[in-house]
Amino acid sequence: MKFNRREWLWLASSFGAALSLGGQSASGQLQPLFVEVPPSASGIAWVHENAMSPSRYLPEALGPGCAFLDFDNDGWMDIFLVNSGPSDFWKPSSPVRNALYKNNRDGTFTEVTEKAGITGGSFGMGVAVGDYDNDGWSDIFVTAYGKSILYKNNHDGTFTDVTEKAALAAPGWTTSAVCGLLGRAQTRMRQ
Repeated sequence: MKFNRREWLWLASSFGAALSLGGQSASGQLQPLFVEVPPSASGIAWVHENAMSPSRYLPEALGPGCAFLDFDNDGWMDIFLVNSGPSDFWKPSSPVRNALYKNNRDGTFTEVTEKAGITGGSFGMGVAVGDYDNDGWSDIFVTAYGKSILYKNNHDGTFTDVTEKAALAAPGWTTSAVCGLLGRAQTRMRQ
């Protein structure tokens, strides 16, 4: 039987999806691929505030950003979660902030947001992680309704807001961003 490229890709992806839906137990029962891990077990207690105002503006309808990054260069993926925040159409009744969770290397995480200095302050939308200054450490760029924020990694578990210095304030409404990580590769290729 002959397949064109599109049919072959569809068939291959369908077969791969079927294989990845879960495993079988010793009794032959299908086991789920994903299992919910409660905050009491994971340490991740962050909750997204959807900021629903009576007017239901478009930024309120969009979900938050999430990034998996190794902010402390220990070889384990940490988690950064973006939250909404105060804006011209919504004033939270209690403080709303982003969250950075350090991977404890045992399936649990510890929140280090305050210590890291990246709580936010604007109506966060998305996040991109990259090494903007080519120093080998992950930096964080948060897009927002209001003011985007670039956090420079200080190599000690803390970050500094360098948005103005980098000329990236981008007032208005930014929803997504992407980082290109070509700096080190280009430098090595030139040598």
